[in-house]
Amino acid sequence: MNATPESPREPQESDLLVPFESQHIPADYKEYYKIKRNNLFSSIQGFSEMWKYYILLDAIWLREFSDLKPPGNVNQWFPLILFFNAHAKIRISIELALSGCMAEARSILRDGVECVAHSHRMLTDPQLQTVWLSKSEDQKAFSDAFERHKKEGLFKGLDELYRTWGQLSESGSHATLNALCDRFVTRRSAEGRPEAWEFRYCGVERRFWAMSLFSMLLTCFTMERTFFSDYESRLNLDHVLVRMRAEFESYKEHVREYLKVRYDVKPPVA
Repeated sequence: MNATPESPREPQESDLLVPFESQHIPADYKEYYKIKRNNLFSSIQGFSEMWKYYILLDAIWLREFSDLKPPGNVNQWFPLILFFNAHAKIRISIELALSGCMAEARSILRDGVECVAHSHRMLTDPQLQTVWLSKSEDQKAFSDAFERHKKEGLFKGLDELYRTWGQLSESGSHATLNALCDRFVTRRSAEGRPEAWEFRYCGVERRFWAMSLFSMLLTCFTMERTFFSDYESRLNLDHVLVRMRAEFESYKEHVREYLKVRYDVKPPVA
């Protein structure tokens, strides 16, 4: 954070914390808390185009929820609750991503993706709602419908979300090297010899941060697109929502092209 463009300075505690936080958070924990808060403020400023992307998409979710009060078909009621839960997961996930807590952000976004898949599955086969709600009475039926052969079952017709769900599992939810590698920093001597390593609770290299954040935001859009598609017969009647989604789609592609140039992203080698 800068006081003015001409006079940059390190953020002070009063810039990051309200008096209540300064008074009640212990000193050791406060250092972690200040870094996390500073990362959030800095990423909102430094990744302003992605912050706008996120806010525009969030407004679309809220508009859609408002249009579906109440849902038209009784079979759409319970799946809608899972979409609400998916949206809540998105909010927490992106706040963590903006704070530099990437592994935790991916883990929670994976949960959100799974909520979308469960909801979509029950909308395509309403009888599965009884199976879902009776999990404690018939675990086998639940496993057969929602846990086994996920690609052909739970994620049927959701190939993009299935790929993302797998990637988020490996880089966030599971105890794997991919989920840990971006959290270790090696300190080196003046001669370049490794001296010690540090574990970062939050914060990553800027380019990696930007690419990871945008990838997650694309997943959030895919989740919303699935939601809209599942309730399209109602949502398509809202001409304001349709315009919002069209404008967002245009802005999304603008951000994609902007990031390609800003971070010199090369196309994959054929």
